Amino acid sequence: MNWIYRGRCWKFGDNLGIDGAIMPLRFALSRETDPIVLRDFLMSEVDPEFPKKVNPGDIIVAGRRFGQGNPHIQGFLGIRGHRLGLVAESIPRGSFRNVINAGVPFLAPCLGVTSTCETGDDLEVDFSTGLMRNITRAQEHQFTPVEPELRDIIAVGGWKEHVKQRLAQSTG
Repeated sequence: MNWIYRGRCWKFGDNLGIDGAIMPLRFALSRETDPIVLRDFLMSEVDPEFPKKVNPGDIIVAGRRFGQGNPHIQGFLGIRGHRLGLVAESIPRGSFRNVINAGVPFLAPCLGVTSTCETGDDLEVDFSTGLMRNITRAQEHQFTPVEPELRDIIAVGGWKEHVKQRLAQSTG
């Protein structure tokens, strides 16, 4: 897995709910888990054009409590469907688990990160080291990366692939 993403910054504020703001609730209720289906609705209730504007390698920079509310995985699967990275000031515990389970490279907590960039800035983030470079503003910020054991789960594509890999190793 390539842990270095370089792309456009998409900045969002505090308290974005997983159901509604990040992904319409109907997908959690219908138990949709296909990242390709979900990507077309990512952040659509905040910015209806968002799914059409983002590109693989872009980075969502979010404020405090990104993914608050019921810990549904659909929003994070939508992020994975677009192959985006995530840098957040904080993520509630249930959503923290789900961003790993969905296989999304992320950094959190990153206190003050929303004050370091704006939507449209060119960013480069190394999710394995925690280094975030804002190319537009010629600034670097160091955050604590996710623990290696959790990065292993993300690297294989999330919990489902990780379980398959572990089962294959234990029976092989």
